[in-house]
Amino acid sequence: MEKLRRIILDGRTFPVKFDLNVLERIQEEYGSIYEFERKILGLEVARDENGRVIYDDDKKPVMLSVEPSIKAIKTVLPLMVNEGLAIEAEETGMGWAPVSDLWVFSNCSIDFNVLARMIHAEFKRCFETKK
Repeated sequence: MEKLRRIILDGRTFPVKFDLNVLERIQEEYGSIYEFERKILGLEVARDENGRVIYDDDKKPVMLSVEPSIKAIKTVLPLMVNEGLAIEAEETGMGWAPVSDLWVFSNCSIDFNVLARMIHAEFKRCFETKK
């Protein structure tokens, strides 16, 4: 049985999972999973007054630290919860009902900065090689 991470919503724990199904939706929404990662980390490409990308001496784009994107959090959190519920149901043979985006948003009391770090940790975990 897979060890799923958990999140507390409305005083109950829910499994969360970031996998290929979630990555597919992220890619559809953001065009690139790495663009999503920058949003969740709060990284933005620096631009000059004309909108052109600013590069450093090594010809790499200069990155600015900004707030994590609430949109990125709202995009992925319900997906992660519902994917976790689906996996848990399949592993246990129990039925399950998906939770709505609105329910997740209404019942999540975690600070958005903490939530962004949690999401990013699960995001990175999906790229780990299983031994």
